Amino acid sequence: MSILQGLLYINNTDVYQQYGAFLSEDKAGDHTNYSALLKPATMKPYVAVSFREENGEKLPTTLTPKSEARDVTLQFAIIAASASVFMQKYTSFMQFLKSGWLNVNVPETGKTFKMYCASCSDYDQLTPIEGNAVAAKFKVKFREPNPTF
Repeated sequence: MSILQGLLYINNTDVYQQYGAFLSEDKAGDHTNYSALLKPATMKPYVAVSFREENGEKLPTTLTPKSEARDVTLQFAIIAASASVFMQKYTSFMQFLKSGWLNVNVPETGKTFKMYCASCSDYDQLTPIEGNAVAAKFKVKFREPNPTF
């Protein structure tokens, strides 16, 4: 069993076990992915009325907080023993991410996020594609229409 197994599930699939994909950071000690996932959504503005004849603005007696939809960008990496295995894993993983609703579960956080893939940006080939070990990292932007928190 690899140390990367069980760290990230999407639609109840361990993405490392199935696709060889895992959340990656640019350097040791970074927590960019967890920071992106756990950053609270922006609050929707309260409806306020401003009367010219009065100071300030009027708000409801009870304020009920609601959140805006949010975007979450995660950085993944895939490492494979050969170019053909890498391409198979990468292609399959990208198709999986674009398949519709995704329940992204990071067991360490105790949270599941319902999102969909919005776009893929920043692809970085880390090793030559024809090498004995092929590795790349890439960023995927997800949209969470109804934020978890």
